[in-house]
Amino acid sequence: MFIEKNKIFIASFIMFFFISNTSATELKIAITQYPPHVNVINGQIKGPVFQYLNNIFNTNFEHITFIPMPSRRAIRELNKGTVDLLFPYEHKQKGGETIGNPILNVVPGICFKKDKFIPILSAPGALNDLNIGVPPTLPLVPIFSRSSVNIKVIEGSDVLNRGIQLLLLDRLDGFYHPSPINVYHHSNPLAKKIACSLFYGYSEPVNIALSPKLSAEKSKQLKAVYKSKMNEKPYEHFLLDLRSQL
Repeated sequence: MFIEKNKIFIASFIMFFFISNTSATELKIAITQYPPHVNVINGQIKGPVFQYLNNIFNTNFEHITFIPMPSRRAIRELNKGTVDLLFPYEHKQKGGETIGNPILNVVPGICFKKDKFIPILSAPGALNDLNIGVPPTLPLVPIFSRSSVNIKVIEGSDVLNRGIQLLLLDRLDGFYHPSPINVYHHSNPLAKKIACSLFYGYSEPVNIALSPKLSAEKSKQLKAVYKSKMNEKPYEHFLLDLRSQL
């Protein structure tokens, strides 16, 4: 089923496979859950990255289709050329072309209940034997491989909120958050119940990947539009504007 609003189409998996390769007047973007920037809830895509990408490209393409799918499938479809772009793309070191500079950089961390707070995550043995919830698409920092931590992948929709709720219910000792500053701040009531530590020095660039099957003309167009809009208003500034309106 397609939901049409302001020339945006959100396609389900079933409908996606009946769509032919993209034309010059349409843009297909594979998008994977990446809270808090992208949330897929009951099949609908929400979040500031979704809004930002639509704002960037809606004046250059007649139709924009956002297609929610798991990250592995999204990479396969990108390589086949059935989608033009993929967000998020965190495997630049493994090859693949990106549209330009990273759309954002994130500093991950772990959130705890106040009474279980660990201020220094890099301390030897700090995470040993703890049950840490992890979003499925978030790369782990190296300290996880050096600890005997028990990783619990949080599947399903609205992963960020579910992870925090599991933490508050004591079903997790900690929750690995892609950007703790988005929940651990003075204006969020949750800050009275949780405390978060950051993995300083592990800033992670988050990119948008281009399909290798794109024509040279369309690839050039996408790069030019993206660069121009990012120079005009970077995603971080767009995010600040959204927060100021809350």
